[in-house]
Order: sequence, then C-alpha cells, then structure tokens
Amino acid sequence: MTITAPNIQKDKKERQKEWLKEMITFEFFNLEESGVPVTFSHGPTNDTKKYMLLHGGKYTYSRAHVQHLESRQTPIWGYKPNGDGRMEKTLKGYKSRFQCRQLFE
Repeated sequence: MTITAPNIQKDKKERQKEWLKEMITFEFFNLEESGVPVTFSHGPTNDTKKYMLLHGGKYTYSRAHVQHLESRQTPIWGYKPNGDGRMEKTLKGYKSRFQCRQLFE
C-alpha cells in the first residue's frame, strides 16, 4: 500500500473520531458561578441528552462532551475613545466559563 495525502488525512480523521469518543474521568469546575449546578444538553437534534454538573464533582464523559464544555466562553468588553470624543465598545477577549481537569486513576 502506498501512502498518499488523502490516505493520511482519512486515517487522521478516523483517529480523531476515536479519540473524541474515548471516555475520560474529570473534575468539573464552574469558574463563573461556583456552587451553582450547570445543566446543558449535547448531541444531535433527534437524540439530545441533558446533563447536570456540580462544581467540584467527578464525572466520566466522552472527550467530545468535555471539549464542548470547555469551549463555552463569555466575552470581555472594554471601552476606548473613538476619536470623536465618544467611548466605543470593543471586544477585549474571552473568559472561560468552565474547567475540566482530567483525573488519572
């Protein structure tokens, strides 16, 4: 078998899918409002599942769910003069809402 660019890409995508399906154990942290339970739904439209997470709780979910949680962010806004003497609202960055720390047992 010869190795070509499309074969490498296909193999990489398959490995990535397997990696995302892998179940991991992690500790959940709510960085926005600690102590407040977080509920979210994840999955395709016809098979959506609801989850509830508590700050400091230990859970076992797939890497895809963990990536979804860690990708949730809140914008950080700032104000600066725009040259006309008025203040203009500008996006300064993003703040993560949740953190998941993988546990190795």
